[in-house]
Amino acid sequence: MITTAITLGIGIITYFLKRTMSQVDRQGTQLQEMINRTATKAEEKEQTEKLEQEIRQIRDDYTPKEMHRRDFDECRTDIKQIRSDYLTKDDFIREMNKMDRKLDQMLDLMMNKQ
Repeated sequence: MITTAITLGIGIITYFLKRTMSQVDRQGTQLQEMINRTATKAEEKEQTEKLEQEIRQIRDDYTPKEMHRRDFDECRTDIKQIRSDYLTKDDFIREMNKMDRKLDQMLDLMMNKQ
């Protein structure tokens, strides 16, 4: 009976020791993965410099909203002026038809005089 109790005690101790060692191994593996995923200071500095350069480029290329609004207003003004100053397609066709009729009349008059 004492032998069985000692064997059972050793089995329980072995089970918990194995479980604890497995958890320690898993934690070690996870820690190693985290170390591998982290960036070094040089990589971090390089990435920061790259981002700062991109931010500077964006600031240089940035066009303020007010300037866009002014440009759109100019375009609208130009479109209004074009609408008022130039002929529409329909107006052009009407005028060309008038010219054709006048030319036909002139041709008829010339043919009748001969």
